[in-house]
Amino acid sequence: MASSRAPAQPAKPVPAPSTAPAPPPRPAAWRRSSSSNLWRWVIVSLLFAAVVAGVLVWRSLNRAPAEVFVVQRGTATAAVYGTVKIQPEVTREIRSQATGFVRLESGIQSGVVSVGSAIKRDQLLATIVDEVTERALRSAQTELTAALERQKLGPPSAQPLRAAKDSLGRLERLSANTVPAAELERARAEVKRLSDEVNAQTVEFQRQVDIYKSNVAGIQDQLRRTQLRSPMDGLLNAVAPADGDLVQNNALLFTVTTKGVYVEGQVNEEDVGEIKDGMKADLRLYSYSKREFTAKVSAVLPTNDVTLQRYTVVLYLDNPPDNIRAGMTGEMNIIIARRENSLVMPARALMTDQVLIVEDGVVKPRTVKVGYRGFDMVEISEGINEGDDVIVSDQETFRPGQRVRPITVNAPKKTDGKK
Repeated sequence: MASSRAPAQPAKPVPAPSTAPAPPPRPAAWRRSSSSNLWRWVIVSLLFAAVVAGVLVWRSLNRAPAEVFVVQRGTATAAVYGTVKIQPEVTREIRSQATGFVRLESGIQSGVVSVGSAIKRDQLLATIVDEVTERALRSAQTELTAALERQKLGPPSAQPLRAAKDSLGRLERLSANTVPAAELERARAEVKRLSDEVNAQTVEFQRQVDIYKSNVAGIQDQLRRTQLRSPMDGLLNAVAPADGDLVQNNALLFTVTTKGVYVEGQVNEEDVGEIKDGMKADLRLYSYSKREFTAKVSAVLPTNDVTLQRYTVVLYLDNPPDNIRAGMTGEMNIIIARRENSLVMPARALMTDQVLIVEDGVVKPRTVKVGYRGFDMVEISEGINEGDDVIVSDQETFRPGQRVRPITVNAPKKTDGKK
């Protein structure tokens, strides 16, 4: 039976490698064209990569910068906030006790020129010129001098008394038969009368001297009240009158304060129950913007400001600066409690109960639970983790989902050799 398969084709002979003919050489122009294409592709790839990198850098640099704080563990403090004012320990007002013209002493000038000058106790600051009282003093001194002279000369009856005593002595030396008894009795009566008169005149002279002395002393005391003297060592805090001003009785003329100062703090009524004597406080005075102070609570005054419902707390600075002045103001935190190893962040990052964090360059909101509150830092018990980047400024300019360029404002703490 005949087969239907086609007859097999004979295989083509394969030349041996040694006997195969070599391909014809390519022309030099072709080789140069191939090399040029390769370099062209390399250059294009590099340019593309540069463009992509530039776009990425441009996009990164054109993101809004955001200041962030890396949440860390630290000491959280619970504190009572209050305002403070530096007050002198003692203040004394010097008021006039007479009406007249003021004569300021040398070195004392009106206005603020002499304010802050150191003064000593009993130092004369000014005198109120009272011409009427000065004339009365001169008159009283003249009368006193005259009374003393009269007292020195003796009673007018002293000379007649001596004469009467001499006459009585002669009569008593005569014989009893020579001098009648009635005459001798009259002489004795005259001596007694004159003696009583001399005694009465002596008493009157002394009474007049005492009266004039009292008058002079009273007027001198009145003039002493016209001399305004410092009641203590301290600083001249206010000079009201100018030299030559007419002032009325009880007018405020000078204020003197001690050099020592204390801190007068004001706290809300709902916080005062937490404060106890001896508690520490952190203070900031606006006059020392780059410096913080510590103080200790000395007392809480028992009465409050009825209008503001605030209580006054007395504190003393631990290390007051030499140039501290009464009237400086600031704020304080009285430390109620401390807690170690807590998650803390700046108080300025907090927006009620929310914060904004930056994660992979994207802004995200977080609801947090706040614990202790201090001057700058607050404790966060829930809502964020250690190492989170929290936006701390211009939060109102960012929105959730926005891509930003974070700028870290604090150096993250190292733990076990890691950042």
